[in-house]
Amino acid sequence: MDALEGAVIAEPAPEQKAEFATRREAFLARRAQEKEFLGVEPRMADGSLVPVHLNVGSASSQELAAEKYTSGVGLFRTEFIYMGREQLPTEEEQYEIYKKVLTAFGDRPVTLRTLDIGGDKKLPCMELPKEENPFLGNRALRLCFSMPEVFLTQLRAALRASVHGNLWIMFPMVGSLEDIRRAKGYLEQAKAQLEERGLPYSPAVKVGIMVEIPSIALVADLAAKEVDFASIGTNDLTQYSIAVDRMNPALGEYYQNYHPALFRLIGYVVKSFTQEGKPVSVCGEMGGDPLAAAVLVGLGMSKLSMGAASVARIKKLLSGLTMEKARTLAAKVCTLPTNSQVEEYLKAELSPLL
Repeated sequence: MDALEGAVIAEPAPEQKAEFATRREAFLARRAQEKEFLGVEPRMADGSLVPVHLNVGSASSQELAAEKYTSGVGLFRTEFIYMGREQLPTEEEQYEIYKKVLTAFGDRPVTLRTLDIGGDKKLPCMELPKEENPFLGNRALRLCFSMPEVFLTQLRAALRASVHGNLWIMFPMVGSLEDIRRAKGYLEQAKAQLEERGLPYSPAVKVGIMVEIPSIALVADLAAKEVDFASIGTNDLTQYSIAVDRMNPALGEYYQNYHPALFRLIGYVVKSFTQEGKPVSVCGEMGGDPLAAAVLVGLGMSKLSMGAASVARIKKLLSGLTMEKARTLAAKVCTLPTNSQVEEYLKAELSPLL
């Protein structure tokens, strides 16, 4: 089984076995070398610091074990708390989980994404209508707007936990400034409810959005005036920008991670938020992809967030890359015409660092 290529060979020939063994040894050697960078500070060759954050889906000890190697949580996928349950988690249950993560990271920021259900994610404890195009349907923030009590319960739990650390609240699937203002309105309502109950929360909680719908990306200059930060969800932004269902295996060749239009769009978002003095991160799969990460840094990304398995690899890449080189890569990529040419260019330029 070749997990790198996504291939299973039922009856490999002797020469295939030998070639596979060679590739496997090279892979393991490369992984061992990368692990040496796990505990180092994420600095580039010229000394520039690029914070590396962690994507988590729960408060399990296994996931939080990577806490010591990262600068914070760039994406807390709270929907996993709701999955596999017959009943929705209570405010108290959510509070205890959020508290655990915030306590583990101390002063470092923990970016909590509010409930992102719908599309490919279903809940046994919540009956959702069958939709022809679920990725374009009633999901994430839209779903929360249609179930205000579920939304308010989560917001109250998060706010209560904020006194135990550095909480950043992030709204997913934002498509307009109306969405931002409406979500902020619910947050203020949750604060008022806690005040009525005499329960404390931190006044320093930052509020941000995920940029994954092209409409909000194209008005990023306006959105940046409404929130404290943004995080780019490259999985959905890619899907919506190039009109490809990322869950459809028949369309694999059309789901292009290195499409130059995508880098141009991300560049505009980063520029818009930077001009307002607001940080921008990336928490989609591109954050843990060395080729894409080099470009994202060159575009001015404030920080990169990824799964624990990618942390050492990205730190290794950063250690051999200068900011000047990253900016050169980013500028060039935005002028290339196709996904394949971008990928070929990046592999040629970055191969010594991979």
